[in-house]
Amino acid sequence: MNADIQVIQVNDPRLQHSTQAGYVVVGESWGARLRLSDPPDLTVLNAAVVVATDQGFLIEELDVSWAPQVTALEALNHADYPYTPATAVPESDEYDVLELWRSGCRLFGAIHDGQLVAASALCLTTARAETEFTSVHRSYRRRGLAVAVKAASITALANDGVRIFGTGGAQINAGSIRMNEHLGYAIEERWLSLTMPQ
Repeated sequence: MNADIQVIQVNDPRLQHSTQAGYVVVGESWGARLRLSDPPDLTVLNAAVVVATDQGFLIEELDVSWAPQVTALEALNHADYPYTPATAVPESDEYDVLELWRSGCRLFGAIHDGQLVAASALCLTTARAETEFTSVHRSYRRRGLAVAVKAASITALANDGVRIFGTGGAQINAGSIRMNEHLGYAIEERWLSLTMPQ
């Protein structure tokens, strides 16, 4: 692929100029927001956690002692993250995982027989709480665990007063879009990644 990548929001007038100049779309990405009322209605979030706990999973906040298991889970799932030029793929080495805790991010996990099988990291920015990643072990997918760990993270920060949450990803990841819409997120931004054909 040509290194000359333009990432342009779909409503940006430059998009038409780029496509007229011959640029082609090589990726689509989105950004979504969850805006909670004050006080927040956590009914959907709590129900998502119950779906997991009813199956015997422990959903809880993770302290830094879980870093090796978070690292292993991320390494296992690294190749499964869809890539676009506008969608960063989380790094999988332990330093980056530890840095999440050092920078004040909060991590939540689903635990089964002492093993971490799903995790979600949520970090505060000046404007909102932003999800860094949500990851589920391949053997435990399609059981509501991604929704549960993300719901647990949102609930914890909502109880601390946070009302705006952000997330995003690659358009090709339809499952992620469905999960976030279930939790109340609405897509507010879409980007196209374009390049000039070789």
